[in-house]
Amino acid sequence: MKDFLINLDRRFIFIFVAIGVILPALTTFPLPIKPTANVRAIYNTIEEVAAQNGTVLISFDYGPGSMPEIQPMTLSVLRHCFSKKVKVVGMCLWPQAVGLVQQALDTTSKEFDAQYGTDYVFLGYKTGMHSLVINMGRDFQGTYPQDLQGNNTADLAVTQRIFGLKDFDYVICLAAGNTPDGVWIPYGQERYKFKFGIGCTAVMAPDQFPYLQSGQMNGLMGGLAGAAEYEKLINTPGTATDGMRPQSVVHVIIILFILLGNTIYFLYDRKKGGAK
Repeated sequence: MKDFLINLDRRFIFIFVAIGVILPALTTFPLPIKPTANVRAIYNTIEEVAAQNGTVLISFDYGPGSMPEIQPMTLSVLRHCFSKKVKVVGMCLWPQAVGLVQQALDTTSKEFDAQYGTDYVFLGYKTGMHSLVINMGRDFQGTYPQDLQGNNTADLAVTQRIFGLKDFDYVICLAAGNTPDGVWIPYGQERYKFKFGIGCTAVMAPDQFPYLQSGQMNGLMGGLAGAAEYEKLINTPGTATDGMRPQSVVHVIIILFILLGNTIYFLYDRKKGGAK
C-alpha cells in the first residue's frame, strides 16, 4: 500500500478532479458565501449613490476569454443599479466588450423596466485609452458627443448634466487587463479625484491591493468569488454562485492530495532514515 501511494499515477488525481467538476455542476447544494469588505464597499457605494439619485460610469474592459468571471459582475452591478434607480453610463476601452455589454444591458434593463436615455446610456467603444480618459475628465460631452446609437449626449437625460468625470458619483471598471491600474488610476482618478472601484479576474486581483491601501480605489471584486459575493449581496444567485460549487470542491480535492502527498513523503522519509 505504501509503495502504491508513493508511486500513485497522476491520472488518479485527474480522475478525482474531473469528478469534482462534473458532480457539483450536475447537482445543487448550499454553499456558504460571505461577502468580503472590499466587495461590500462597492455595494455600499452604489447604495449611497442611489440615495443621492446619482449617476455611475462603468467601463467594461474585457472580452469573451474572461466572460465567465467578469460577465456575472456586469450583470450583478447593473441589476443593483437598475433596482435602485441609479443612472448608468456604460463605455468600453476594449472593442471585444461591446457585444457582451449590450447583451447584459438588454437583459437587465428588461428585468427592471429601465429606459434607454432616461435610466442608462451606452457609449460603446472608442479608441484612445489614456488620452480618452484625460479628455473625458476635461470635457465629457466633447469627448463623447454621441452615444452608440447616434443620440446626442447633451440631449439625453442621463448625460446632459455630465460635463466631466467629476460629475459622476462613482466610476467602476470591470476589467480583464491593465486598464484599472494602467489607465483609470493614473490618468483618471489621480487627476480628477472621483470615487473608483473595480472588478477584475482572479489573477489580476493581488496586484490591485496597493491601490486599495492608498485609497485610489475603494472596492474590489476579484474573480468568480468576488462575483459570487456580489450576487449574494443583491440576493440574486447567478452563474458565479453556480461556478463556485465545482471550483470549491476541486480546491478541496487538491488540498487533500497535497496533504496526503506530504504526509506520505515525511512518513516514508522517516522510516528510510531510521533504517539507515
